[in-house]
Amino acid sequence: MLRPERAAQRTAEALARLGHEAILAPVLTIEDLPSPIPDGPFDAVLATSANGLRKLKNRREIASLTDLPLIAVGDRTAEAGREAGFATVHVAEGDGRALVAEAAARFPTPARFLHAAGADRAFDIAGALAGHGHETIVVELYRATAATKLPEAATAALRDGTAGAVLHHSGRIAATLAALAEAEGLGEALRALPHAALAPRIAAILGEAGCGRVEVAARPDEAALLEALQAILNR
Repeated sequence: MLRPERAAQRTAEALARLGHEAILAPVLTIEDLPSPIPDGPFDAVLATSANGLRKLKNRREIASLTDLPLIAVGDRTAEAGREAGFATVHVAEGDGRALVAEAAARFPTPARFLHAAGADRAFDIAGALAGHGHETIVVELYRATAATKLPEAATAALRDGTAGAVLHHSGRIAATLAALAEAEGLGEALRALPHAALAPRIAAILGEAGCGRVEVAARPDEAALLEALQAILNR
């Protein structure tokens, strides 16, 4: 598993239930960012990842936000929101675009949102919502820092052939793994493996890295990613 450690453990448990053994080798580390949270009022809080909500939970400003509705991408992020104290949680099934659609549907007139976000974002939530007349204040609460060397567990698995497939939850993970494997002289071993990607943009990054056996999840959630994994392993 290449995800940051906490998320990787959860995915490893899901893989174990399917009869697979996970190799934990995170290539990203989550770091706090001390960004100030501006005063409201806000009409809702937006979250595209559980990490943002976990970091928000530790901030004193959380007490003034949990009475607001939370719009979260996916069940995992929604669960983190409930753990942070949000009583009203709306789940956008999909990705950032689904969150924008959900927010626009729930707030048909101009509203002001707080986006609990990371420093690296694949989609411009604020820009998309501005097109619907909304103002979105983005607060970067964490940063995912890429490893500078391939984790030992990944190196060993690629060298001795024990890795059977690779899961990719983000484009940053895919690009980081490909670069680190190439630097270790293990690029060919990585390209020979089957890969399951959470979204087409991730698959495109893998394709650019020369990985030819890539299965894309039917939906941008982990359940669909694991289904993609099963599909490519059964071929």
